[in-house]
Amino acid sequence: MRGAGVLAAALAAALVLAIGGSAAPQLARAGIYTGYAFDACNAPSSATLAAWTASPYRALGIYIGGVNRACANTNLGPDWVAGTLTSGWSLLPLYVGLQAPCVTQSGLARISSSTTTAATEGQAAADDAINRAGILALPAGSPIYFDMEGYSLTNLACTASVQAFVRAWVNELRASGYVAGVYGSAASTIRDVALLGTSIPDAVWIADWNGVESVFGDPYVPDSLWPNHQRVHQYKGGHNETYGTVTINVDSNVVDGPVVGGGAPPPPTTPPPPPPAGSVGSGDGRALASWPDGAFPTAVVVTLTPVAPPAQGGYAVQLTVTDPSSSQPVTSFGAPMTVLITNASGLVPVSSPDGTTWAPLPQSAYTFTVDGGVVITTTVPGFLGLVPDSVPPSQTAGFQGRFVNGSLRISWSAATDVGVGVGSYEVLLDGTLLKTVPATTRRAIVRAFHPAAQTVYRVRAVDAAGNSGKPSKPLVVLPTRRPAAVPRPLPAWAWTLYDSQHGNGARPAAAPRPLPQWYWQWAGWRAAPFHLKRPIA
Repeated sequence: MRGAGVLAAALAAALVLAIGGSAAPQLARAGIYTGYAFDACNAPSSATLAAWTASPYRALGIYIGGVNRACANTNLGPDWVAGTLTSGWSLLPLYVGLQAPCVTQSGLARISSSTTTAATEGQAAADDAINRAGILALPAGSPIYFDMEGYSLTNLACTASVQAFVRAWVNELRASGYVAGVYGSAASTIRDVALLGTSIPDAVWIADWNGVESVFGDPYVPDSLWPNHQRVHQYKGGHNETYGTVTINVDSNVVDGPVVGGGAPPPPTTPPPPPPAGSVGSGDGRALASWPDGAFPTAVVVTLTPVAPPAQGGYAVQLTVTDPSSSQPVTSFGAPMTVLITNASGLVPVSSPDGTTWAPLPQSAYTFTVDGGVVITTTVPGFLGLVPDSVPPSQTAGFQGRFVNGSLRISWSAATDVGVGVGSYEVLLDGTLLKTVPATTRRAIVRAFHPAAQTVYRVRAVDAAGNSGKPSKPLVVLPTRRPAAVPRPLPAWAWTLYDSQHGNGARPAAAPRPLPQWYWQWAGWRAAPFHLKRPIA
């Protein structure tokens, strides 16, 4: 394979740099690692890694940068890298840059839908990743894996943008002597980058939470691609593991591919011992049930099966737990189970004891995740699902305003929403949308007023499903009447004097001393030609 040849050349170059006295620490070299690895949102402290030497893991993923990196990673620095490598760990650097244009997770910076622009963005991402790798003293020849989260499987334009971006990422990293890797969903990201020909990544990190602890045999990724120590398989998603009394929420991976380091002691020859906790997927990649230690007194069989949704556009699964020794259902749990359902934007969680009668879950029973999913907590089996949110947010209250330098500064209290949560607020001018602000802002500056009639402002909340709440009580702006004593027309000196008093030009010689009383009345009116109508008590 061309990818294998580039990989070997890059690794050789890295070893030459390490031997030749590069500024990188002696152990900061590229290599091949075969064994188990974990990745966590934040780079663990050195003390945590020391405790985790009791684990089967000897490699870990680190998030070196990118516009969509979720955690601050304050531990991560060149000294941490050097110490971690010295203590026998290998590293898999990840860069979380722009995501697919059609990614469902909200709040992410996205790749351009133009393939030309997407290619420019991919090259820029590679340059930034190389710079960040240098700051961490990772040598040339290191692998850097771009983290491209899962996206639509049927959007051809989106696929084209992702491919253009990744092609540029791969070519730019190779040109600088790095190993170009890509992390992503087996069904979308890896499927699409496998078609890039000469720009196919040098190594892939396959996200498929099927529990299979092997880098081969994935139904979405042909075994003929990336066969020569070029694969990582993330086989289990986020869950807690504890070693040396230290607990981390991790993803679990099996590795046979390029890393920084590779000189760790040989990994265990047997798979990691199964933790007391467990998890099971729904089979369609949409839901994952997880349970902690102590949830059941004995071994049980847990299944999560997709079923007909309670409403069009919704989703549902049946959670069952069975005692294998008696074949009897387990009707309650010793500790809560969680069910993660992805692609929950605009949907609200519901439950049913029989799959027929559905009821909304209390808000205390679920939490929406930052990537557009929802985590439902339950202590009993049954049916869990999602239905489109049709309940609008509450009426926006506490709407008030004040004039500052001719502009109206408005603010309001947070609205509530029993479903997916308030997504934004709309400022209405005479009942027509003027501007939209994020849910966290709750303030705005407006300057549009009718010169001869009242102007009415209101605010309403809009939830993430697009439901609009009842508009707030109005703020009514009225034009202030021109003082009757002001002459018509005004003498020319009055305009010049007003500008002078506001820092624009010199005092006109024609302006009388003292000034007439009408001038001050007119200047005050001109500075504040509008006022708020007082509400009726």
